[in-house]
Amino acid sequence: GSMSPDPQRDPNRTLREQQVKFTRAPPEKAAAPLLLIELRTIPISADPPQWDGVIEICGPDTNGVHAQLHGFITKYMNGSLPQFAPGNCDLFYVCNKFRLKPGSLGEDGRWGGYMNGESNLGKWTMRICDFMVDHLGEWDLIVCNSDNLSRSFRHGSGDNKYYNSVAAREMQMVFRHRAGGRGVFMSSSNVKPLGRPPLQPPPYWKDKGCINGEVGQKLIPGTADELAWMQEILDNTFKNKVTRDRKDGQPLADRFVAVQCIRSEHPQLWDRYAERRKVVSESCRSAESNFVIPKTMTASHSLAQRCTHASVGNPANQAYLLHGTNPTSAVAILSNSFTVDFAGKSAGTMFGPGIYLAESSTKADEYARDDAGGEYDGLYAVLVCKALLGRSYVTEQPGDFRDPVLNGEFDHVLGDREKAVGTFREFIFFHDASIYPEYAVFYRREKDGRIMPRPERETAPPVMEMAEE
Repeated sequence: GSMSPDPQRDPNRTLREQQVKFTRAPPEKAAAPLLLIELRTIPISADPPQWDGVIEICGPDTNGVHAQLHGFITKYMNGSLPQFAPGNCDLFYVCNKFRLKPGSLGEDGRWGGYMNGESNLGKWTMRICDFMVDHLGEWDLIVCNSDNLSRSFRHGSGDNKYYNSVAAREMQMVFRHRAGGRGVFMSSSNVKPLGRPPLQPPPYWKDKGCINGEVGQKLIPGTADELAWMQEILDNTFKNKVTRDRKDGQPLADRFVAVQCIRSEHPQLWDRYAERRKVVSESCRSAESNFVIPKTMTASHSLAQRCTHASVGNPANQAYLLHGTNPTSAVAILSNSFTVDFAGKSAGTMFGPGIYLAESSTKADEYARDDAGGEYDGLYAVLVCKALLGRSYVTEQPGDFRDPVLNGEFDHVLGDREKAVGTFREFIFFHDASIYPEYAVFYRREKDGRIMPRPERETAPPVMEMAEE
């Protein structure tokens, strides 16, 4: 945190505090080397608002991590080592990749400060985390901290003296080294059993321990039929359309080829989904004729049948929807599902801070990434999730539309950018329990019958949301 004791006469005199919480750690973790990476903007002018971007690294050069970071920062963040650097860190870079936006049109620099809106420091934080944890494979992120303060610039003198301020942003990440690299963290053995049978488990579940709630989770290899259904979804929802969310520098593939799929039997996640399904079904009794049906439900008839009960039909408007990611994250999400984080209100989500799912494989692929090394090296991933669509709040325009869903009037937001600008529809959910991540599909990108080469980048999968096309 930070504060200015005398903002009128000395606004740049700032008191800052850092709070640290300690927890007991086993000896091997307590002795492991740590590394701090800090991203900062430093205001240099208020008229017009301007700032410098800097990156500070503090910590020992464990296993040559300094050189690895130097390569990433200079190649992807346009970072450079200045001639003179402060002595409070081990490495210091300047870069021009940090972007700040005004909080509103006509910002008042004197009373509210300039550049109080969104920034892309969160995006770069995710990319650095992915590089350290996934690409290097021997670092754990243990804490991430952010702070905002302001720098004031004097105008006038005497009785006409006043100050305009510009917001300064800061992100700190602390990583712990894990000797020997990471283990396979996506194992389902650490999932706590429900302890009782889940509510109405699907009839196609195979593991008796999951059916009885005695096992936390079981990952079941997909059958040949299931893999064929996944291919139908990829093929029949494909759309030859590119938006600016496709940021890996590659041309659009003309086909996504499913190589493997796994299905998750997760009693705890299914139980909360089934409970939520009862609520949505009850609220939709008079709305069935107005249900919006996503394209995924006509893409694979056999898969769509799993959303319909032989006697009661589909009163909650269940449907399968897609979420692109990388294989490692996909398997982790099967174990942990998604989390709605309303703290992300200013993170740039187009229709509100929720969970974004797509009906098009092309849209989902915009957020997919390949794994560097490991079992799924070179493959991309898409999650095929059961979702409770219920009643749709349909909008063509950006905005925060969570309230109509949270107050129970609707069950999700349908962002119809397909109708507005010819791109894609996305489905946004604000209840964790409305989504059950059931399949992880690992696929390759092909163009003209050939496997496309990997993009040259080490970036994290971006949050799945729609930007302005």
